[in-house]
Amino acid sequence: MRTLKTNQFLSKSHKMAIVTIAVMFIFGIANAQAEQQVSDEVVITGGMDGNQITPRTFPAQVSIFYPMGTHGQQSVDYQYNFSLNLFYGRIGGLNGVEISGLVGRVDGDVRGVQVAGIGNMAGNFSGYSTRYSFQEAGNVSGIQVAGIFNGAGNIIGIQTGGIFNGAGNVVGVQTAGIVNGAGNLVGIQTAGIFNGAGNVNGIQTAGIFNAAGNVTGMQVGGIFNVAANMNGIQIAGIFNRTQTLRGLQIGLISVNDTIESGGSLSLVNIVRRGFYRSWEVSVADYSNLAVTYRMGTRTLYTIYTVGANFIEDNLWNFGIGFGHRRAISNNLDFRPEIVSYNYFSMDFKDIQPTFSTHLKFGFVYNVSKNFGISITPSVFQLSSRRCNSDADFYRVSPIAPFYTRERNN
Repeated sequence: MRTLKTNQFLSKSHKMAIVTIAVMFIFGIANAQAEQQVSDEVVITGGMDGNQITPRTFPAQVSIFYPMGTHGQQSVDYQYNFSLNLFYGRIGGLNGVEISGLVGRVDGDVRGVQVAGIGNMAGNFSGYSTRYSFQEAGNVSGIQVAGIFNGAGNIIGIQTGGIFNGAGNVVGVQTAGIVNGAGNLVGIQTAGIFNGAGNVNGIQTAGIFNAAGNVTGMQVGGIFNVAANMNGIQIAGIFNRTQTLRGLQIGLISVNDTIESGGSLSLVNIVRRGFYRSWEVSVADYSNLAVTYRMGTRTLYTIYTVGANFIEDNLWNFGIGFGHRRAISNNLDFRPEIVSYNYFSMDFKDIQPTFSTHLKFGFVYNVSKNFGISITPSVFQLSSRRCNSDADFYRVSPIAPFYTRERNN
């Protein structure tokens, strides 16, 4: 029995020794072949010292934690088709696939797929500018995926990071759980919180806010957007800001230096140059006496109105809408508008929800530069609902409707 145990023990020892010798042999062969390898050259322009590095190619490398790998410190002198890093690896270039448990770093260019549990870096980063561009960094043509962050000089393909992505220029898709940064973007940039780019040709969307120099396409932010020049559609939950707008802007508040074409559909619409505003006092069957304020541009402005009804029922009315004003002669303007009104009893008791939407076709005769007289025929739809079965519907207008329909809920 003792002899059997001894033999078993020796057998395990022999196996461990054979594995150790084999690993040492493989490392030795790889380094020996690396010293003798002569093949095509790829120039890396991202050296920390700014000098060009010319790596040789080799099929594959395996590392535990740089420089503990098949090529040791010399891995930065080689471009590989396959790179496997248990924790952290650093190589000269990649033309294929790299997989890293924690971080993968490629001093030169990446053509293929780079995947890491924490982060990927392509190129030696000598700086990060305020325009979100990694300077003197490597380029990625393919896919770069990381659990936390990615960094590259230029991306042609897809860059996906759980938290952060940074690239000089992106042609393709850049998506991050929190932040994206790019010098120029052609494609799609999506982040859970923030996107930043110098110029955007495509779509920029973020859960909280976007910032860009020039945008041609679409910018969508959950809270706010900022762009120097906007050519396309800009949508924000609260606030939009541009220097020059050419397109459509939708949000709660919009501030523009200039609107060259298009307009802003915003509750608060501020334009620094070419700003249009007007006050109006009016009488009508549906709002017996009202005060209206318009703000925006003549192309597209926002309307606020408050009024009172006293010919039929005693009611307050509040309205909001949008309109356009165009000159058809020296003294005459055409003013189409759409306005939605909400009516309340003056004592704000026994409120019966009552709404009307008006399509107006107004004509304004300009008596002077700052004064005009208007006539505005309109058609509207009135919707009322009883909250109290004993109460009557509000009588909004003395004019009988063309058509009435009642529906029981």
